[in-house]
Amino acid sequence: MVKLLHFLLENTVFQNLLQDLDITVLYVEEETGQTDVTEELQPKCLFVAHSAEEGQRLAAEVQPDVILLNLPVSRAELFMNLVQSARVIVICQEEQAAVWRLLQKGARHFILPPVTPNRVLEAVQESLYDLSLKREVTRQRDMVRAVLEFQTDLLFILEDDQVIDCNTTFLQFFGYEDLLSFQEEVLSVADFFLEEKGYYCPLNKTMWVDDCAVEPKRVRMKNVEGKPRVFYVRASQLPDDVTRFIVLCTDITELEQDYKENERLAVTDSLTGLYNRFKYQALLAEQWEKAYYGYDTFSVVLMDVDHFQSINDTYGHDYGDLALVQLSDLLRKHMRPQDTLARWEGGTFALLLPHATGRQAFQFAESLRFFVETKKFTGLPKLTVSFGAAQHEMGIGREKVLQRAEAALQQAKRNGRNQGWLFRKEKK
Repeated sequence: MVKLLHFLLENTVFQNLLQDLDITVLYVEEETGQTDVTEELQPKCLFVAHSAEEGQRLAAEVQPDVILLNLPVSRAELFMNLVQSARVIVICQEEQAAVWRLLQKGARHFILPPVTPNRVLEAVQESLYDLSLKREVTRQRDMVRAVLEFQTDLLFILEDDQVIDCNTTFLQFFGYEDLLSFQEEVLSVADFFLEEKGYYCPLNKTMWVDDCAVEPKRVRMKNVEGKPRVFYVRASQLPDDVTRFIVLCTDITELEQDYKENERLAVTDSLTGLYNRFKYQALLAEQWEKAYYGYDTFSVVLMDVDHFQSINDTYGHDYGDLALVQLSDLLRKHMRPQDTLARWEGGTFALLLPHATGRQAFQFAESLRFFVETKKFTGLPKLTVSFGAAQHEMGIGREKVLQRAEAALQQAKRNGRNQGWLFRKEKK
């Protein structure tokens, strides 16, 4: 049977299989007579044993992927008793009845008589091909696992809304040791979505992944410690599989906090902490639109610190700024929850009063004026304010309402300050 081994060694297809697939093969054959194998033909990934005992020793040392076992049945059985870790191809030179005993020992691949070199080569090709496919599947699985674990965000794969794979970050966020524990307790990832204004939370939780596949969503979820985090959730359907999706949840908590802080700074007066003129006008536009469609009425008030420039000139800008801060705190304290208070400019403040008629706005502003007049301001002997109030009327723009409030304010100043005035249209 040395001719069989020489045939394999001299066969280019066999040598290419060994090298291309990076497969280690052990060939075991007991042969009396010629035992030398041509060294220059033997590839490094092929090991040859000339007895079952030598084959057992080599199998333990090199851990071959495939074993070609060309032994009598009794010796093959002895070999199989001790070596069961590799894919074994048994070359049967005896009766087929011996196959059953070898099957019981773990052999699964046989070459039955008549044994020819080409049949051996075909069996080796088939076995190595199957082995290479399994290796490729293992490599692909390892690659997917590496990609999952490479992500610091929550990454998971869904099948019919059940998580079938995920990275460690996903499990750690929700406080689970393994995927099985998660699957046993959680029906849908959407169960973790918090119902909060401005964040996505579906009414039909079975449709959440489809929604996220159409357009990414911002959601809030609590981690295992109960701390809410904000995520940008994207989902993508796997190719040619309508039931499976890969989902990536990117933590944008810090980014959103920065955005909200920048947004707050953009609409806030840096000195008083009140809304600035830009924000007031935006809220006024919203309120005017409601009134335009007949949903509500509203009034505006412009309130100005009397002789504010003289205060700065006499006591200094530091005391003037401090007076504005204290005045802002006083006004804010007495505002209703639905009202808006903003610093208009300099020593002027603007009030937006939903659901208030002109008379109601005047009475409210008058109470504020009284609180200001009776308060002791740091470093100043006295501080007073004047105001003008105007009610929105159908058919006029929001700028016209402000102009009427400004006209009423100027009238209050002309009348001696420290008082208010309600705009009224002149009768024709």
